[in-house]
Amino acid sequence: MDYYGELCTKVYESGKSIAEGEELTFYLSHVTEGMKMLEPMCGNGRMLIPFMQRGIDIEGFDISDEMLKVCMVKGSERGMEPRVFHQDMRHFNRQDNYDLIMIPFGSFSLLPEEIIPLCLRNLKESLRQGGKLLITAIIQQGADDCPEWKETNRLQDGKNTIIEYKRMTYDKDSRVLNSKLKYHLIHEGEVLKEELMDFPMRMYGVEECKDLLRFVNVTVHEVLDGYGKGNPFHVFEGTI
Repeated sequence: MDYYGELCTKVYESGKSIAEGEELTFYLSHVTEGMKMLEPMCGNGRMLIPFMQRGIDIEGFDISDEMLKVCMVKGSERGMEPRVFHQDMRHFNRQDNYDLIMIPFGSFSLLPEEIIPLCLRNLKESLRQGGKLLITAIIQQGADDCPEWKETNRLQDGKNTIIEYKRMTYDKDSRVLNSKLKYHLIHEGEVLKEELMDFPMRMYGVEECKDLLRFVNVTVHEVLDGYGKGNPFHVFEGTI
């Protein structure tokens, strides 16, 4: 699995640099003094950086070196050194090490279904007794197909331009929204570089996701206006 190349990361960072508003407030509300935290799939540090700025003991990992580089630069610009490292969740396990593990922003829905049990087991085993796991999952909803490439973003990068194109198909049987992204680095009308990315997003039912977590206690939070007015998200809270 490798989702974020250089061009993809630059476009992502331009619009999703730092978490804020109701989303950030929700996750911060679960932190108590002295907690040790982990953010798997931390990416560019959009959540990890504001947590560090508040003096919270947090570290993170991701499979994208490009995203981790951005996170480190962003931390350095703010006088901090993020504790982040390259890791695949399938191989991560630090038993009894964390009080709170969080996967915000629907990153969990990017995980292929066949590896989820292993990933969740590794995260559970990394929690201390009484520890908590918070996961934002994409809840099942309708999706329109867009089979042809459509320009969805444009970013000026020095003397170059990065153009993002997207096409999408939704598989009702598997409930996977298959988004394909294409990035062109353009200089004076010439394509210098092309980057292709696949983002298969698995959509879940609420009860399905609760059963998948297999915690004794699972609480479901709906954060209204979490991503802005009229854009809620769901967080599944499991405690061991």
